[in-house]
Amino acid sequence: MGAPKIDPKHPFMDGAIVTNLANGVVETLRMMAETDAIFSKPFAETNWSSPTELSVYLSVNNQNYKGQILFHFNKNVACQIISRMVGEDSTLASDEEILDGVGEMANIFYGAAKAKLNMIGFNLVTSIPKPCFAKNIPKRLSQNLSVVIPFTV
Repeated sequence: MGAPKIDPKHPFMDGAIVTNLANGVVETLRMMAETDAIFSKPFAETNWSSPTELSVYLSVNNQNYKGQILFHFNKNVACQIISRMVGEDSTLASDEEILDGVGEMANIFYGAAKAKLNMIGFNLVTSIPKPCFAKNIPKRLSQNLSVVIPFTV
C-alpha cells in the first residue's frame, strides 16, 4: 500500500516550508531554552494520531492554501522546556498552565517560520495557537493527510 501520495503542487512539498518550520523550532529552543532539537525524516500520513499527550494546532492560511500546523509534545519534556524558558520550575504547574506554555512555544515556533517564509513570498497570516490534549484534537484535523516532521529534544 505504501505512504499516501501528496500532490506535487501542495505547498508542503516546497522544501522551504519544512525547512523553515524545522528552523523555527530549532532556533527557538536553542535561544530560549538552551535545548537542541534533532529532526527525523518527514513523512506523510493519513489518520495520523499523536503519540504524545499535548498538542497545539494553528491555521496556516494565505491566498492559495488553507491548512493547519500541529505541534505535539510529551508532557514531561514540555514541562522541562517551559521551565528553561521562564526560569522557574513548571513540573508542579496545572494542566491549564502547561497547555498555555505549549501554546506559547508553538506561537514562537510558527512566528519564526512565518517571518522567514513571508520574506520569500508565502504571505502567511497570523494565527492563534489552540493548545489541547492530543485526544481532543478536532477529528477534521486528525483525519486529513498530514506531513509529519518528527523531532526530539
